Amino acid sequence: MIHMGDEYGHTKGGNNNTYCHDNYINYFQWDKMEESSSDFFRFCCLMTKFRHECESLGLNDSPTAERLQWHGHTPGMPNWSETSRFVAFTLIDSVKGEIYVAFNSSHLSVMITLPERPGFKWEPLVDTSKPTPYDFLLSDLPGRDTAVKQYAHFLDANQYPMLSYSSIILFLSLEEST
Repeated sequence: MIHMGDEYGHTKGGNNNTYCHDNYINYFQWDKMEESSSDFFRFCCLMTKFRHECESLGLNDSPTAERLQWHGHTPGMPNWSETSRFVAFTLIDSVKGEIYVAFNSSHLSVMITLPERPGFKWEPLVDTSKPTPYDFLLSDLPGRDTAVKQYAHFLDANQYPMLSYSSIILFLSLEEST
């Protein structure tokens, strides 16, 4: 979750319960935000734009099983135990198509298997383990093709390596005929 002020590195000094502070701890510092050109600010802007573009991420009701499928390291097999540090889901979006979102909160990297979609391939959009600007792969990003090719052999096998403490968003695209 991203909270107001995170995009420019605002800190509350470790206090997670600041509702009663009417002082600098809770004030949004517009001057800091305006001078911020940080990588995290860029990432927050891109994620906010993506969230607004995805109709399914702004539903008034919870999505039904027709739109939402839960996954674990393998498709359709989420691990809801208290020791699990991984969760993923696919979501059907009327604007973006099908998206795959995964969170690995473990200190260990994991290899995940992606849901098979004949005639389509998964393409990376967000991977928080990557350095900026490759954490969010815009279509016009210089070097995007090279970044995608680095994982092509995994994606061709319907797999993706997730590093520790990372999140990913993948989307489906039509597979090109050869």
